[in-house]
Amino acid sequence: FFFNDTATTEIYTRSIVGSVRCVQETGINAEYMGIINLRMILSIILCIFLVLDYSECKSKVLIVFTHQEPKSFCSALKNMCVKTLEADGHEVKVTDIYKLKMFSRLDKTDYTELFDRDYFRPQVEQLNANKHNRTNCIQELREETDKAEWADVFLFIFPYYLSYIPGVTHSWLERVFSYGFAFGEGGNHLKGKKMMLIYTTGGDNERVHKLEKKMIFLLHDRITFWGMTPLAPFAAHAVSSPDPQKREKYLKELEARMKELPQI
Repeated sequence: FFFNDTATTEIYTRSIVGSVRCVQETGINAEYMGIINLRMILSIILCIFLVLDYSECKSKVLIVFTHQEPKSFCSALKNMCVKTLEADGHEVKVTDIYKLKMFSRLDKTDYTELFDRDYFRPQVEQLNANKHNRTNCIQELREETDKAEWADVFLFIFPYYLSYIPGVTHSWLERVFSYGFAFGEGGNHLKGKKMMLIYTTGGDNERVHKLEKKMIFLLHDRITFWGMTPLAPFAAHAVSSPDPQKREKYLKELEARMKELPQI
């Protein structure tokens, strides 16, 4: 047996050592072979359960990333999250919103066929699409919704714009966390999942902190409305500062948070 988990390996090794000692102490004879074999079987069964439990601790993480500049600190945070999570065995997918064609607005162009061609009502069209497995949605919208259904944990990484999330991030939420999928009739596909907000700010003062608390309150309220659990947010303040030590500190702090998955 080979295990990625050192604790599992240690338990299995100790169990085998115990069996060997049993042989040494009793001698190999028919009277004790049954006991030894039973102990070996129980050790193997225990390790199988431990391995299964270990694998269940690994999460499927969807990073919803919003920034125009690949060299931004937001990008550095995203890259560090991907590297750390994958190194720890988690499955990771990334949505780069600015690379999507559909990021701009919620309208009838999201659908190849409308339920009501005469009057466009977003929730009516979303519900109809979700009832039919989104077969009438454009490909990107289907793919993004499939990723949302796949994920256990969502990491939203974005710059703090005008006291809120960027407009394109909000548009993604409006269209992917849709009526009939995230809320409303049949909208329980996000229930039990987790979401964490990771964001950067240009300032670091009392006014910024006051406004970002309001943003977090509003978003956490929405997250719970979708049936999800909001995780403690992570903020990197005043990242426009030229201080490299400050940025390195933020990267190390977020890396530590990522290593705590699935109990971020």
